[in-house]
Formats: sequence, structure tokens, C-alpha cells
Amino acid sequence: MILPVEIIEQILSKCDGKTLLTARKVDDEWKTIVDYLTQKTHIWEWCCREEIPKNELIEYLQCYKEEDNEKWLHIYINWCSWENINQIICDIVLSPAEVPRISCIAVSGDIIAVGSQDGRLRIFTSQWKMLYAARILAVKITSLTFINSEAGDNGLDLCLVVSYNKGLHIFCFDGVNKNQLVIQDVKSHSIYKNYICYEKVGGRMTIAKLTNVDGNRELTEIWFSRIYSPSSLSCMKMWEGVCTFLINNEVKIIEYESSEVTPMDIMKKKTRIKFNFPLVDSQNTQILRNDVIISLCKNDDDIKCDFIEFFILGRNDKYSKKMFNTWEIFRFIYTTCPAGKTWIYEYSHKLIIGKHPIICIDVKETPAERKFYVSSKFNIHEISGFFAKYIHIKVFFHYLVNYYMYICIDVFFL
Repeated sequence: MILPVEIIEQILSKCDGKTLLTARKVDDEWKTIVDYLTQKTHIWEWCCREEIPKNELIEYLQCYKEEDNEKWLHIYINWCSWENINQIICDIVLSPAEVPRISCIAVSGDIIAVGSQDGRLRIFTSQWKMLYAARILAVKITSLTFINSEAGDNGLDLCLVVSYNKGLHIFCFDGVNKNQLVIQDVKSHSIYKNYICYEKVGGRMTIAKLTNVDGNRELTEIWFSRIYSPSSLSCMKMWEGVCTFLINNEVKIIEYESSEVTPMDIMKKKTRIKFNFPLVDSQNTQILRNDVIISLCKNDDDIKCDFIEFFILGRNDKYSKKMFNTWEIFRFIYTTCPAGKTWIYEYSHKLIIGKHPIICIDVKETPAERKFYVSSKFNIHEISGFFAKYIHIKVFFHYLVNYYMYICIDVFFL
């Protein structure tokens, strides 16, 4: 050890999170020092709140349980690791589960749900042990989304929103009993925590809360409205207490978690967006979080003239806008990670996964890795992305020297 442990602890307590992570990777002795400092202070929570952008941190917090003592450390490790994607090591494993005619997949915690084209729902553990398998619909399952339900602590207790053509099926399962709710004539929907917003045929918009009443799940409407022709809903997104709607070219919001919200409340106008091309197909427009809108402008006559319009909403009715030609940016990838961060980065790495076209992807965070579940119609592959465990002491030494000098100067002037 270069310096006494007490001095090193004092130095590390003034470091940023990336320096602390670097120290943990030197060797087991350094890792012990940092972990001891972690136990004495809230240093990783401080680092997360100071360094991770608020919108990203909100999404990360949903991926970890409140009772996890090392939650803040795990959040920081995953955030910092994926800031530099070129250093991520990937491992691909084919799932042992045989699921024919896959149509969608959803992952939450240690549970994996798989929907099929014949209406079958299969639920697995993260080790691919079958928990449930049955046909719950007579039509294709188009999407699966986990939704919280304020359930008790009786072991397995999950709720899924199962989407199909013009309908939603809310499926709840505790390992033995199941509870099902059906909503018909649904055109589109959005889910956040235990809230769901859905648009029904005819323009009625509803926000409902899923609760647990004496062991049974119930949907309670907390707000509704109607969109009258010729206006039409292009897309919507629930996120952190606010539901954002794009109606024609107007962005409107409703704060659904407010204790004062009533069915009589009207949407608040946020801004009016000027698109370069008319919105013809609402499926080509999406809202991310509550501040990003993307729209694909298709040209049926010449596919090389397709455009993507990208909007970032700001304050005071302001927004910034950029338009890309899809072929000009073909070497760039646009994606949103599960933690809500939006990336546009150069396409410099590729992984060949299976032999069939990819139809759906879902992601989950773990303390050690970020795991992608990539599905074709016939197979599911697990792709684990993780960071190197250790670095050489010489790589870290210059960090220590700089902070040691800072400590000495600080003590001298005190």
C-alpha cells in the first residue's frame, strides 16, 4: 500500500464516482477499502444524484428494489459502464426454452414472459424454469408489459398487460391463482408503474390505476377525456407522473399522480410542433420520457427519401428540432436504453444473433451486467454485457496522486 489506509479513505471520500470505481478495480485490497467507505457513508447515493442526469436516474431507480443495500452502487456501476460502450464485453447464450411462434417478450426482475402468435402466454424464471403456460387469448399477442399492482409480499405476485388487436388483457398471477381484467376496443396504450392510459375507439382517453383490493386486482379510473374529430391522437407516453399526448401537431399533458386530479380536468397545452411532413401513420411517431418525440416520414415512391424528425421539448413552449435522412445516417444507431437515456452513436460494433430476423428486444439490469433478451419467431438469445473486473495499479496511480495533493493543500490552509 502506497499510503496509510486512513489517508486513502480521506482521499477517496472526496473523489467522484468514476474514480471510486477505478479504485475498486485495482485489486481486492483496494476494493475492500472502497467498500468499507461505502458502508460508513452514503457516497454512492451522492455520486448518483450529482453525476447521473435526473431523467436517467429516475429510470434506473425502477430497476432496483428499495431493500437492496447496494442499490446505489449497482446503479452507478451500470450507468458508468455503459457510458463507454466500446469497453463492454458481450456474451451470447441461446435460451434452452422451446417456445414456438414467438410474438413478443417482456422481462421484469427474475421473471420472463413470452407471448405467441396463437394467444399462448408462457412465464419463466430467469433460469428458464416454467411457471405458467396456457392459451389466454384466441388471437395473436402483440405486446407484453409488466405493471405494478401494489401487491402484498406473498412470494410470486406479478401483473402483465397483454395487448392484442383492439384490446387489453390484464393478467395477474401469484403462482396458484390468477385474476384477469379485459378492456375492449383499445387503439393504443401506455404504462408506467401501476398506471395505464388507453385510447378507445371513438376518441375516449382514460387513465386508470391498478390496485390490490382483498387479493383481487381492480382498475380505478382517475381521469378521462375525449378527443373530437377532426383531431386525432398520434401517440402518448406516461412517465414520472405526467402523461404526454401528441394530438395532431399539439403536445398536451395531464399530471395524473397529482392528489387533486379529477375526471373534469382538461389537458394542459405544452407546445405546438411544426412537422416538415404530415403525420399519416401514428405508428411511426413515438414519445420518449416526456421530452423527446421522434417521427418517421415514409416516402412510398422512393425509400431513400425517408426522413426521421427528432424533437427535444424544452421549457416555455420551446423545442429544438433536427431532421435526418435515413440513408445518410444508416451507419448511426438511435436507441433508448432501459434507463431512459437516448443515444445516437456511431455504429462501430455488431453481433450476429441467430439465423432469423429479430422481432423484439427487452432488457434488464443486474448488479453485474445488463442483459438483453433478443427474440426471433423461433428462439430467444440472452446477451450479457459487462465490464472488466480489475485494472492495473499504475493506471489508477495518477488519480491518487492528484487527490492526495488536493487533500494536503486543503489541510494546510485549514
